[in-house]
Amino acid sequence: MIAGFDPRTALTRWIPWPWLDAAGVAFVSGAYLPLSRGWAAACAAGGDVERFRREAGADLRGPTLPPTLAQTASLARRYREATGQWESLFFADQPPPESRLAAAERRRNRAATRFMLSRTGFALWVRQLPPVRWEIATPGAVEARHGGNRGDPAAAYAPSDPPAVRASHSYAGRRQRRLWLRFPSPVLGDRAWARVIEPVDRPAVMTIIHLHGIAMEPDLWPPARNAFLSLVNHGVRVVRPEGPWHGRRMLKGWYGGEPVLGRGPDGLLTFLRAWVREVAVLIAWARATGSERVAVSGASLGALTAQLVAGISAGWPPPFRPDAVMLVATSGRPMEIVSDGSLARGIGLPAALAEAGWTTRQLSRWLALVDPGPHPAVDPARVIMVLGEADDLTPFQGGLDLAERWQLPADNVFVRPQGHFSVSLSMLNDAAPTRRLLAVMQG
Repeated sequence: MIAGFDPRTALTRWIPWPWLDAAGVAFVSGAYLPLSRGWAAACAAGGDVERFRREAGADLRGPTLPPTLAQTASLARRYREATGQWESLFFADQPPPESRLAAAERRRNRAATRFMLSRTGFALWVRQLPPVRWEIATPGAVEARHGGNRGDPAAAYAPSDPPAVRASHSYAGRRQRRLWLRFPSPVLGDRAWARVIEPVDRPAVMTIIHLHGIAMEPDLWPPARNAFLSLVNHGVRVVRPEGPWHGRRMLKGWYGGEPVLGRGPDGLLTFLRAWVREVAVLIAWARATGSERVAVSGASLGALTAQLVAGISAGWPPPFRPDAVMLVATSGRPMEIVSDGSLARGIGLPAALAEAGWTTRQLSRWLALVDPGPHPAVDPARVIMVLGEADDLTPFQGGLDLAERWQLPADNVFVRPQGHFSVSLSMLNDAAPTRRLLAVMQG
């Protein structure tokens, strides 16, 4: 290796170019999601080849299929075992030595990474696998499930009495303390999770709750650089929740985040209602544990969730309301994401919706539950936005429209000559947006 050369830094210097985003959308829709579809089917089927074919939605054959299924089942079992051991230590009645906790986390993460990588075993069939398991609810079914919320979005998202949040034991390393939170989801009823990174040598007087994008599951992959972790040295606690149906919360037979796409409007409406209310729980927890100011940030689907929190929380009790918001690669025009977004087109979402009986007019009836509204509940001077001019997944103009609608100060809107993926990744080397967020929280 050349002295002083860091390949990760070199890569992030290339990522601003829009060609990476075009390749990224093609890879996600044409490779990663189909591989994930095969992997999720294998996880549900175990070693049963016929069940795998039914779950995958494809008549896949070949002599390597049975051993591939067996390998996936084996890695899934090892992951479950490592996770069970991890949980018994981190949530034990008495705190184990921090060295044991750190070792258990390394074992869990290695097992999780190997399990996640086992989807590459389905590369032989990638062209035969669909990108999504389509089970789109009809307009009538969605009306029956969500119709009562449409007339009163504020009530649909309003937090209730927060459930008890349990914090794990923690361990320290690299001037940061790490722990996990778990609590019952107010909407889904499953167990919600969040990773917490906080300062070792000072109280966390500020907290940032960062929401990931669809199919992004950082707790199941090796630790990676994060634009917000540098703020820990400034007394900021970073909370990274696992979104509904992601990570530990994946549904059997579905990959992380797949129900948001595969169930159509029903999936998105359920997801947003669940995560918005879980975020409210985390905001209240952060305040109860010493943070005077709490920000909510998000990228892509996480940004769509964060902007709902910002737009609809005016009537929430003060402990649940955020003080600042950061939105990365977002849009104020949700319909455009469905009809014109590059990923939506790449996976065939518009056609799947039409086949299930959805028209543009029917979709628009639900805008009140996904639109962030005419103005934020948070002071616009405390809302920061990072947009890519070449973003065609959450189309750029929709994000710019939201910035103008909410009358954000020019200093709070960062527009980059990048696309959907690269604008998020470039924040690893472009600290201006996170510095601005820190200044807003300190001001």
